[in-house]
Amino acid sequence: MSRLPAASNPSVSLSFVKEAASAYEQIFVPHLGDALRLVVLLAIPAAWIISGPLSALTMLLVSGGTWALRYYSSSRSEDLAGQIVLLLGGAFSVLGTYKVVEWLDLVVHLLMLAVLTKTLANMLVHHAMLPDASNRRQATGFLVAVTGLGVLLALLWEIGEWAGHTFINPEVGVGYEDTLGDLVAGSLGSLMAAFWFHRSTRFSRPS
Repeated sequence: MSRLPAASNPSVSLSFVKEAASAYEQIFVPHLGDALRLVVLLAIPAAWIISGPLSALTMLLVSGGTWALRYYSSSRSEDLAGQIVLLLGGAFSVLGTYKVVEWLDLVVHLLMLAVLTKTLANMLVHHAMLPDASNRRQATGFLVAVTGLGVLLALLWEIGEWAGHTFINPEVGVGYEDTLGDLVAGSLGSLMAAFWFHRSTRFSRPS
């Protein structure tokens, strides 16, 4: 049997279809969230001036997160809310707020891991790397998988803090209690994101 030409083979032609400009719009339309992304970009050199290269690296990672939100958030409100969480988390680090308000570190870990895990899940589903759940058993597996991804992100975060403390700035807060608390908060945030993602996709499915 001869193969179909590429143009008439749906499995081939789909790969040439241009994807949406973002998860929540078909064309790239500037909006308020993009102005916040510009603020984060400007904050990178400002963070270097205020607190040094590690703070600038922190804001660079925050900037990357805001652009991931631009393309993988499910709505503009989710995009904007996620950016606010990331920006505040980075700003608190640059300004040393966590040393003054110790419990704030746990709150930020919880919220940032919720945002990052939700964004990662959106990205994986968008690129067909993670299947959606169509029944209760698959939903349970989906929640476990997404939560596990978030816990991995939380672990990588702690490794990053250790590397920053060891190789760049010894003032970066590390230690048994700090790491354990951050991992617990991050894991809870990941679990929140898994339920958040599953609920939003469940109610957005066509009937």
